[in-house]
Amino acid sequence: MNNMNHETGTEQEILNRAIQAVEREAGVRLHKQKMAVQVEGLWIDAILQLEPGEQTFIAEVKKWAQHANLGALIHQIQQLPETGLLVADYINPKMAVKLREQGVQFIDTFGNAYIDQPPVYVYVTGNRQNGLRPEWTVGKTGTNRAFEPTGLKVIYAFLCEPRLVNAPYREIAETAGVALGTVGWVINGLKAAKLLIDKGKKRGRQLTNYRKLLDRWVEAWPEKLRPKQLVGEFIADEPYWWKTIEIGEFGGYWGGEVAAAKYTDYLKPKVVTLYLPEQRRAALLREARLGRAIDPAEAGAATVLIYQPFWPEAFNALYIKDKGLVHPILVYADLIATGDPRNMETARRLYDEHIAGRIGQD
Repeated sequence: MNNMNHETGTEQEILNRAIQAVEREAGVRLHKQKMAVQVEGLWIDAILQLEPGEQTFIAEVKKWAQHANLGALIHQIQQLPETGLLVADYINPKMAVKLREQGVQFIDTFGNAYIDQPPVYVYVTGNRQNGLRPEWTVGKTGTNRAFEPTGLKVIYAFLCEPRLVNAPYREIAETAGVALGTVGWVINGLKAAKLLIDKGKKRGRQLTNYRKLLDRWVEAWPEKLRPKQLVGEFIADEPYWWKTIEIGEFGGYWGGEVAAAKYTDYLKPKVVTLYLPEQRRAALLREARLGRAIDPAEAGAATVLIYQPFWPEAFNALYIKDKGLVHPILVYADLIATGDPRNMETARRLYDEHIAGRIGQD
């Protein structure tokens, strides 16, 4: 879902090649009706019409899709306001199986495809012409640099409080817990991506596509920032130990499935995710009788993942409204990263109840 001016040559090339490939491999024709338009308030890459029939798809174009967070990718397509179609540079066989299991239809530039729109049914996988790799690569300048680990901290602060984008650079840096110099290149990167506009001193800066920015952050979070914050994986003797712990006494915050269960009263947690500062960590491990998970076979219903918070202490009082729970945006990202259908459904509920209202703040 791109802004109207973000129709890059690379994405246009991916779309054109994928349309040609699915016609060549399966005899299915897709016609471009509109490019970079708004549907129900969201910017989308393209609207395609399937021939035969009158079925239309909302196309989400992804370059370097095989390196994407698959859970986030599936969620983005499933959340489109009409029937979605993932258009990618390349979908490998393992991805194809997972996408099909989740009902996500796709085409790629090598002719791999899954389309299920009776009377049209196509499932092609394993194509990799002459062993070639796609010609496009992902650089780390401009747009991409904003989505590197330090930049993700700033973007998280903007997502939690969109009005912060118009604050002085020093205030942004202190809120996000980054160096002052970081703020400038993040803002420049977001402007290059058409996700932020600067209207000058009188009207200030403003996010232009909150939903797209959220999707990008959710996709990058488990790959770029979360691994750096991992303290370790632990196991508990008692699977429901977290129900009797007052996490605030240890300066910690529930994330993932436990936080989702508390926000939505819908999910029965299997994995406990905890954001815990170092100061009281040893005390919690003793109190909850948590031990390091050395053998992966030990992990299961009693798995506990502990992370170091990436935001400064002052952020908690300003933007975390529910005591002992991380912000809904981080819970949403944790759930989607799992790729688990039950967590994806809970993420949709969480989005509707706690996040969707923020789109109007663009």
